[in-house]
Amino acid sequence: MKVTPHFVDHKRHRQLILIELISVLLTFVVAYALSSIFNVSDRFYEWAQQYEKTSDIDELIFALLAFLLALIWFAKRRINESRQLILHNHTLLQRLLQVQEEERKAIAQHLHDDLGQHLNAIKAHANILINDVSNDAALFAAKRISDSADHAYDMTRRMMHSLRPVALDKLGLSAAIEHMIDTWKISERKPKAIEYQLEIVGDIDCLPECTSIAIFRIVQEALTNIAKHAQASLVHVVINKSDTYLNITVQDNGIGFDIHQKIADKQLQTCYGLLGIAERVESLTGTMNILSIPSQGTAITVEININKSIKSCD
Repeated sequence: MKVTPHFVDHKRHRQLILIELISVLLTFVVAYALSSIFNVSDRFYEWAQQYEKTSDIDELIFALLAFLLALIWFAKRRINESRQLILHNHTLLQRLLQVQEEERKAIAQHLHDDLGQHLNAIKAHANILINDVSNDAALFAAKRISDSADHAYDMTRRMMHSLRPVALDKLGLSAAIEHMIDTWKISERKPKAIEYQLEIVGDIDCLPECTSIAIFRIVQEALTNIAKHAQASLVHVVINKSDTYLNITVQDNGIGFDIHQKIADKQLQTCYGLLGIAERVESLTGTMNILSIPSQGTAITVEININKSIKSCD
């Protein structure tokens, strides 16, 4: 099941709503003015009087009114059905993400229990060979085996943390995010390293498991997106929790992009990192906004109604 959220330019969307509302009002004013100028009601009455003897055509207005009310009732029924369908699809999305997290957790556990133990065994045997072997070629091969085992173990460890962060289960969401930020800092030890700043306001460790996982994945995907595309030197992550809402802002000073052009060209629908974030936000019945300026950076803001997100997890 693939969900493709639609990215919306909210400022332009509000402008379109205002324009359409003004168009409705103008239509009413123009129709009233034309009706007054040309005496439409009087002309209709005179026309209807010609057929009064053969048919009650003057009663057509009331029939049309009844027809309009019936159409409104029909539209309301279809809107209610659409809402139920959207709610059903939202439930399916939430369940899909839960199953995905359960599979990730199982894979991470298997990697830890099976592959991790075998890599440790290979490392131990290689060390034995290093201590006992007198032949230079065999000693070199044993050291290569040991180094390869270390590398494979580190890669496996990163995969396990990516699939299911241990800190999230043992220490809570705030510690898991702090650990993730520290991991990104360590991995960015190079001349043009990215500086990561994290600010958490409020207690975010009391949230339900599915909400905590979704928030962690949102931040994780945003950081991955920045590392791959932004060419940034500074990343600022802010998580602010109040009694009702939880807000996430991930901002960088990278190359940015023209979001209006990408929306017009429908290029955002192929940005899988942003799609992943949008799916998580949608599963929590939240909202996501993207503000990006070329050569200045990008800011992703997410707002989640905590009460609604808890209900979506039930």
